[in-house]
Amino acid sequence: MTFESYQQIILNDPTALVQNGLRFVHFIGLALGLGGATLLDLMLFRFFLRRPITPEAYSIFVSSTRVVDLGLRILWLTGLGFLVFYALTDPGKLANPKVHAKFVIVTILTLNGIFIHRAILPVIGEQVGRSLFDGVGALRRTVFSCSAAISVTSWYVPVALGVFSQLNNTVPAVEILAAYALLMVVTVVIINCVMALLVPRCKVPQLVPGE
Repeated sequence: MTFESYQQIILNDPTALVQNGLRFVHFIGLALGLGGATLLDLMLFRFFLRRPITPEAYSIFVSSTRVVDLGLRILWLTGLGFLVFYALTDPGKLANPKVHAKFVIVTILTLNGIFIHRAILPVIGEQVGRSLFDGVGALRRTVFSCSAAISVTSWYVPVALGVFSQLNNTVPAVEILAAYALLMVVTVVIINCVMALLVPRCKVPQLVPGE
């Protein structure tokens, strides 16, 4: 087939073109956000708990948060685009409980992202030269772990909702959100247990400038 033939196939159905375009960009946002959030959690456990936080590691961490923020912005943009698209082409899809649940989850994800930028990143910056929880109280450690659990859960669940089309118009939004909340609680417990095991062994010497 020639290039003109492919072009004709793609442009022959403008509605499908818009829908597929939104879906493609939406997946890019999910990939950026999910990948960035996973990297951040791995950095916390691998580099920030067991050794002093170096300026370079902190810089990479901040850059990764910007990738996650970009993914979240794309997610909102395309999500709102889908709402407008369905309102114009197939209003019945707006009644899908899965859409309502996903909207709530992404809102929680957004609020948690704002909290991370305003409350957690500055604290991590203050810990440069020390391990993440060196001199940090139990309450603040719990807040850190809960925020990490909210982040990872709130990124993976929307991906799962997108994969399992069987949930469309079959499971109430309340049940989806209840399962999401239960998964978040389990994740919080797991992360706090891991923290409890790792933190006592994270008493590392502070970095001395010039070493």
